[in-house]
Amino acid sequence: MANLYSILAYPFGLALGWLYELCHNYLIALVVITFVLRLILLPTTISQQKNSAKQMRLQAKVNKIRAKYAGQQGREAQMKISEETQELYRREGFSASQMGCLPLVFQMVVMMGLYGAIYSPLSYVLHLGKDVIAALTASYNVVTGAAEAAKGAATRVELNILGRFSEVVNTLPQVENGSIVTEDIVTKIQSFIDHFNIFGIDLTQVPKDNIKSVMILIPILAGLTAFLSAGFTYLKQRKTNPEMAKNPTMGCMTFMSPVISVVFAFTLPAGIGFYWIISNVLSFIQMVALGAIYKPEDVIAQQMIEETVQRRAREESVKKTKALVEAQRNGQ
Repeated sequence: MANLYSILAYPFGLALGWLYELCHNYLIALVVITFVLRLILLPTTISQQKNSAKQMRLQAKVNKIRAKYAGQQGREAQMKISEETQELYRREGFSASQMGCLPLVFQMVVMMGLYGAIYSPLSYVLHLGKDVIAALTASYNVVTGAAEAAKGAATRVELNILGRFSEVVNTLPQVENGSIVTEDIVTKIQSFIDHFNIFGIDLTQVPKDNIKSVMILIPILAGLTAFLSAGFTYLKQRKTNPEMAKNPTMGCMTFMSPVISVVFAFTLPAGIGFYWIISNVLSFIQMVALGAIYKPEDVIAQQMIEETVQRRAREESVKKTKALVEAQRNGQ
């Protein structure tokens, strides 16, 4: 699993490193790569938007099927509802999983790769050697008094090193092989740290350790932006599929997701929380824009036109086939 994590993180680290060298600001690089990834996922998002509109169109017919068996209880009635609903979807060419697993797999790959690069910027963005990372980690463990792996924070040790870099550098002489961290490497890392802040907030620091500073805004904004996206999605779902929206699980997830974002952003380096804020804001903008461009009623009207054209084309094809068969018979 660790090897897969490293493989996925490597290309994202290269992209972040290239953008960082181009604009000399890691946060701008992070915004750009997040925006580009959203553009890559745009076709699948548009397809899902159209599929959602088609689901809204079919909801009235689904409700008629449910009303048909409203007075019946038990498993048999539920099976009939399910069978007739699936038959309706088949006739109409609708699938709740029309895009399959590909978008989800792609999003998982992106998440693992990008998070890997964000958590380990020394390895994947600055491309420091393993011996340098090992020396810095050993020095950090001396500073903290315990190995990060034992504390369960091995995955974010590089961000923690950045957060206490001045102490780590001062402790290097006490570490075996500490001399491999040259002045040029120290300068390179320090320059990176200097460009790892926003509005004076050092994003290598952890908000829970800086409660009295403006850094506390990071987890709060991460939660609010997560709620903005989740709430918008929930309202859309209520409109397109009222029956599903009645499921209490959906409402629970709408509120739980932002809470989880706040908790994690509070305990992780602020850079992670900042990435979540960027991602949530871009996601919300994309949802609103697509909702305005691909209005359900317009999409439904277009679908009806396309279906009418296709039906007439099939009817015309059948007529031509019959005429051809009839002509062959008459010719005989």
